[in-house]
Amino acid sequence: MKRTALKDLLTTLCGVAVVILCVSMSHAESSKPLGKGEAVLEKSQIEFLDKLMRDTFRFMSEAADPVTGLTGNTQGDFSFVNSTPIGLHIASLAIGSELGLLDADEAAAKFGKVLDTMEKIHFKQDGFFPNFITRDLANKFGSVMIISDYNFYPVGMVVARQVWPQYAERITKYLDFIKWELLYNKEANRVVAGYDLAKRKAAHEGLWLASDARCAVTMMVGSGAAPARVWAGQILSKMETEYGTIHTPGMNFGGTYIAGITGLFMYESDLVDVGATVGNMGWFQYQFSRKRNYPLWGWSNSFIVGRHYSAAGMIPEWNVSPHALSMLLEYYPRHVTATLQKMDKMGGRIPPAGSEGKEWGLLGCYDMERNLWGDYYLSLEQGMMFVGLANFLHGNIAKKLFTRDPVVKRGLQLSEPYLKRDPKLPELWAERDAEPIKETGTVEKAGWERAAESVVELDLTKMISHQPDILNVTQSEGATVVKGSGDWKAASVGIPVSSLDIAGLDRVEFEFGSFEGNTPSLGSMRFRMSDKVGQSRWSYVTLEPGSTHYSVKARDIYCFTFDHVIESMALVFERESWFYHHALFRSNEFSLRIKAIRIIAKKPATQR
Repeated sequence: MKRTALKDLLTTLCGVAVVILCVSMSHAESSKPLGKGEAVLEKSQIEFLDKLMRDTFRFMSEAADPVTGLTGNTQGDFSFVNSTPIGLHIASLAIGSELGLLDADEAAAKFGKVLDTMEKIHFKQDGFFPNFITRDLANKFGSVMIISDYNFYPVGMVVARQVWPQYAERITKYLDFIKWELLYNKEANRVVAGYDLAKRKAAHEGLWLASDARCAVTMMVGSGAAPARVWAGQILSKMETEYGTIHTPGMNFGGTYIAGITGLFMYESDLVDVGATVGNMGWFQYQFSRKRNYPLWGWSNSFIVGRHYSAAGMIPEWNVSPHALSMLLEYYPRHVTATLQKMDKMGGRIPPAGSEGKEWGLLGCYDMERNLWGDYYLSLEQGMMFVGLANFLHGNIAKKLFTRDPVVKRGLQLSEPYLKRDPKLPELWAERDAEPIKETGTVEKAGWERAAESVVELDLTKMISHQPDILNVTQSEGATVVKGSGDWKAASVGIPVSSLDIAGLDRVEFEFGSFEGNTPSLGSMRFRMSDKVGQSRWSYVTLEPGSTHYSVKARDIYCFTFDHVIESMALVFERESWFYHHALFRSNEFSLRIKAIRIIAKKPATQR
């Protein structure tokens, strides 16, 4: 066995002495040195991260379809997979090959099988394809391709081009074929959110700067498909919070994942808009866990224990995911590592039934209320986890591979005048990370059940219609009546709330007098509680004939607000939606008599 020496380097950062440990440990499966991990970490912590990285890579290498070579959605499920995990799988194989985690020839062969499969759809339609790929590649090209999902597939290909010259010609043929210019709206100077494969044209105007398509924008600029000034055209809405500036969508569309994933491949932690968003949102999550007495933190789109995938950021606060922390390692290495170690101690590495004996890293999600790990390793999450760990331990290897590509390099050079950097941001991250790591208490279930309740009944006489040509609001015999008419897709009513503290939210209750519509069932009415900057918590009630009382427990309310004070509530009637089709409103002609809406909170008397 070979073992490199430890190097201790003392430096000063923000007035705090830190030790940068560069550790290399030999392993039977790797003949290459560990590399460098820069953090205020103990040797044992770096070794822990190294083991976690290697185990996570083992999943990326082993959990692939033997027929197509593609990673599956989860372990053993190869029926379909999203384009993002395919790209992360490709990038992981390339990085693993560079680090010696897998024999170079074997890694190349694995990628070759993926390339053979994907070439069957590469050139069908302008280089684009559906976001979800079925095992038989029989997808109809009739859906809308969302650029946020798609762009990590070419990212993976760019990384692969740096590692396997034997495939460079085939990769370049595909990358050059992509009609990026179809995703640029010249009039609005903006990259669009999607591409309608059926109509062969752009779809869904508007793309947040702080969302997961910045790699695509960079490649578009580098290839000449869009001018560098396109960065100024992306949607940029600030939310000033107690944790600092955070740009939309914040926590409301995916947590760490949506804002942070491009930072796995580009240098962004000091960017005024993007780096600040990721760093401040990460610190919000840490502080939120302490305020709520949760043992862990790390929120991102993920599987929800016992439920489904949290598309569009519909994350319950009790469900944490380890991969959310991998994108925050370069921001808060001490706090992130301590939490990953705690996840390990709480059983996160114990494989579920059907995967006994596997060493595949941490499971995808954990229910902090029921102390229960989920049953899945989601390839999307494992891919982000591996790349984040590899970057941290090996000198930003993924970023180096991606950004040395000529097209990407040109895109970054042209874009630099539009990407503001602040050298003080890394100092802020280090200053926060130097704070003591405090164990949070937990609220005993019995104590919660015994806690005193505070009940706030909303003043429904103040309800207003946001679309008065669709929804009409009147008062009648002690009830508020909402009537809808016409041909519409979505509408809502609002109820002002006077700075209502929901820190101990237990449930939201609805009392209806009656309801009727022009469909057998009205379907589901969504409700949204928003704070002063527009971040919201939401859920829904499914209106059943003969049932007038509904209670939605906090466990079934999704998303986050940046503080515990809400300023408004909305009732939302969506007949069409990208997500959560099981919670759609059915009727366009309807009448709904609402007698009361109550928000009930608790304050446990005892905590430990």
